[in-house]
Parts: sequence; C-alpha cells; structure tokens
Amino acid sequence: MTDSFEKEIGSLLRPMRELGPDILDTTYFLKDTGSFVYTEGYWHPKGRFLGKIINYPCEKGTLAVHGRPYESITKGWEAGRRVHIPHDKQIECHYRVDLSLSLPAEPLLLTEFHYPFNIDAMRGWFCPRRSLEYSMDRYPEVARRVREVSELFGVPLGRLGVTGSLAYGYMDADEDIDLVFFGTPGQNMEVAQQIWKVSYTDPKKRCVEFGKFWPLRFIHDGVIICCFFVYADRSAIPVCRQSASLVREPVTAFGTVTDNTHSLYMPVVMRLGDVYIDGNRVHDIDLIVYDSSLRGEFYNNERIKVTRGRLVRLAGGGTEHEALVVVDAGDIEKERFVKGVPAF
Repeated sequence: MTDSFEKEIGSLLRPMRELGPDILDTTYFLKDTGSFVYTEGYWHPKGRFLGKIINYPCEKGTLAVHGRPYESITKGWEAGRRVHIPHDKQIECHYRVDLSLSLPAEPLLLTEFHYPFNIDAMRGWFCPRRSLEYSMDRYPEVARRVREVSELFGVPLGRLGVTGSLAYGYMDADEDIDLVFFGTPGQNMEVAQQIWKVSYTDPKKRCVEFGKFWPLRFIHDGVIICCFFVYADRSAIPVCRQSASLVREPVTAFGTVTDNTHSLYMPVVMRLGDVYIDGNRVHDIDLIVYDSSLRGEFYNNERIKVTRGRLVRLAGGGTEHEALVVVDAGDIEKERFVKGVPAF
C-alpha cells in the first residue's frame, strides 16, 4: 500500500534523466535518505551540485511533510519562536543526520557553507513550474496570491515557479510563498526594481525577519512573498562550469559597484571599479558572494568593503580571470560613513 507521502511526492518528483545538463539555482531534490536537498547557485563540480539539506526525516521532528515527521536544518526553536541557524552549524548538522556524507576531498573555493552532493544519490528533482501548478490546484489561497503578484508586476504565470517547501507540495499555515521569476537579466531587473519600490516605500509590506531587512521579500495579503530569480537564458550565467584555483587568502578589499545586473542571483556577482586589494590599487574585478542572504542588497555606485575574502582565478571557455570571493554576509560591509570629510 502506498502511503500519502509517496503518493503526494510521486505526483511531483521528476526523474533525474529529465534534469538536463545544467542544474538551476533554487532547485529541490529528494535524496535517497529521504532528505529534501536544495541547490544554490550554478557553480557545481562535475557529477555533483552545491547545496544544503533543508529538511530531513526525524522521528521527533516538528514538521509533518505529507504525513511523515521531518526536522529543519536551517531553522530551530528558541524560547517558543523560530530562529535562524548559522551557516557553519547547518553544515555540521549535515554529517550528523546523513552518515553517507563525508568531508569534501578538496576545498570548495567559492563557498564554505555548501555540500557537493552526488547527483547519483538523488531519487529525483522538483520542477519549479510543475510545483507551481500543483500548489495552485492544492492551495486556493496560494493560487489567488500568486495571480495577484503576477498581475502586480506584469509577469505572466508562464514565467513563474515555486521553490521552498511548495516545491514538494507542502505548506504550513504560516508558510511563506517562495516565488521564482524566470527571465533574462533585463526582465528580472525590471521585476526587482518593482519589488524594491514596494519593500522600501511601504512599511506595511516591508519584510524584517531574524533581525534583517530583506529587500527581495514583501508582505502581500498577510503572507511573506520571498522572491528568487533564475536565468531563462543559461548563456547569461556569469559563474558556471569554470574551474577555480586559489591565488591567495585572506584579503581585504575596497571597491565601487559599477554593475549590479547579476546581484539578484545566487551567487551574487557584481563588477567593482576603483578597487584596492590589501592596500594596492588593482584593475576592475568581479566580486562573487556565495551567500543568498545578500541577494538584491547592492546598487550601482555604492562603495563596499570586503573584510575577509579570497582571491581566485577562474578558467573556462578559453578565458581566465581573477575574482574576489566572499562566502559569508558578515565578511562584507557597505561604506556608509568615513571619518573627516564625507567621501562624496
């Protein structure tokens, strides 16, 4: 007899042969252990992908996913309220809840807080567009709100999908709607600018969680809409398939954002001008931030400081170039104030 979990998951889970050559950001997988694994970014080792376990099977878990008990790796309970679990603690937990995982043989130069999962260990994956159709059929309020957001930003339903727990058809009463926008960099930036206008100008729609303001989230009809962006044209992805080698670390750096086109995605990628690394003036350079909490945070002409980064060399497609890498939001700052004469 098939239980409700297998029935519900079976209606959404896609076979791995349908995945295609590239793994898109925000994609969910079901691992052979029953864990729900979330991929982040586009820079993946061959035969693997960088991601995190989000929810894992747990007999005493606080989540009931289609009738089975699960627990979250990313959020915990403290004094009766949900709290965010730091990146390093999340990764440590991976090795406790999944004994099949072992420490990576080589350092992942673009990140410290993701695991290189073996693609062969996945039962299947969840298509964001298919999951949106399922969720709109299953949850009428989700359908209504998604249609309203679609109309609000002028984005057709065909360019939308869902991630988060809705990817596998599950939703708590107080769950956010994790909405995925597919488009060209230009189309996605147009949507982001509309979201910024809402999140920055309307206090009632502004989203502050875990002590942080989230510029790509807003409150709609009492529910938080978390917005994610995916490249419709994969040739536009700036960090994908390259090999990476370490030049040196740690480094400190200053730079001015000259192009934030790719700052909406994971990883956040920005072009910096007027750059100083370890006190020395250098050429313009890309800054890669492999921390999704900083998506949508940066704007052209802002001056920023990297307090702890690494300098790497990326190679692929017949080209090579150096890039700055930051792996944690706490290692980058906006230069809002300086002593003495304002830096106008």
